[in-house]
Amino acid sequence: MMTQKVIDVLEQAKDIIEDEFGYIEADGRVVYSSNPLSQNRINTVAIDMIKTDTDLEIFEGRTYKVFRTQTDTYVLYINNTEPHAEKLLDMLNLVVMKAKEPASAYDKKLFIKNLLYDNILPGEIYTKARELHIATGATRVVFAIYIPNAKEIKDINVGEILTSIFPKSTKDFIIQLDNNILVFIKELKPGSTDEDAYKVARIILDTLNSELLLKAYIGIGSVVDDIKELSMSYKEAEAALKIGYIFEKDKYIVSYHKLGLGRLIYQMPTKLCEMFLEEVFKDVKLSDFDPELIQTVEMFFECNLNVSETARQLYIHRNTLVYRLDKIERMIGLDLRKFEDAIIFKMAMLVNQYLEYTKGNITF
Repeated sequence: MMTQKVIDVLEQAKDIIEDEFGYIEADGRVVYSSNPLSQNRINTVAIDMIKTDTDLEIFEGRTYKVFRTQTDTYVLYINNTEPHAEKLLDMLNLVVMKAKEPASAYDKKLFIKNLLYDNILPGEIYTKARELHIATGATRVVFAIYIPNAKEIKDINVGEILTSIFPKSTKDFIIQLDNNILVFIKELKPGSTDEDAYKVARIILDTLNSELLLKAYIGIGSVVDDIKELSMSYKEAEAALKIGYIFEKDKYIVSYHKLGLGRLIYQMPTKLCEMFLEEVFKDVKLSDFDPELIQTVEMFFECNLNVSETARQLYIHRNTLVYRLDKIERMIGLDLRKFEDAIIFKMAMLVNQYLEYTKGNITF
């Protein structure tokens, strides 16, 4: 059976072989010819050869040869009657047979990797996927998994661990991007949602944490139903992983659709971020705040600006908390008990984290 892969290798052979040559199916149809004028014609010589079990035939300046496999019968021809013509056909058959070999796991993985990186033309995606027997309309989601200390871990293959978690999932793909980050493409049931994807991420994280004591961060892209959208899901998973790591390092699973303010700040120009901090802190820097003040502010935000609850969580007297909040107001003029001022300070903290990342002080 003729495939795009066979056509591709025959096209390459056209640069080497000057004589016209072609591939004829068992029904006599010329499905490929180095001369486009000969293509799609019915060749009666090839039909007769197959019917009469003739292996080699020279007719009207052409050499024909029949090739048979367990699943296929076809004829190759070349416009040459010299003794070496048969050898040329044998050589052509070698590349044809190689192109017809079933796709290996490596071929599929390489295709998926190129797909994620947008290295395949959109018009070729479906064709190549069909050649590799990869479903084009399956429901899938992309996970980007970051393991900070992976370089220090010996004798542990995270890809094998993922395979063991989902042993019956033969249609998933695991691609190692570097020593610390790998991409896991999981096929889900039709109609699956972002919540279903989160449950899968939870299983992965719990297994890595409990059984192997591995610390991991997972970014989740969109659930998609078309293979062309995998690249988008991958970029979203990568963005979720990076943005989540910068702004919410204590959160180990981050979905692209729940990035909150982090997504907005990540897209802001650095200069604009610096101007915002100057406007908020004036002559003071966030680094001038002692750790106790920062801890107080973070707990105050977690407790939804509730003074009594924050004091209880910090095990301090209410008046002590009020004193700390008053101190912040004296430093930068923001009363965090007011919702608007609290929002500005929260934004400033996130912007500062982003600038620390751009300066290389937060490594990923």
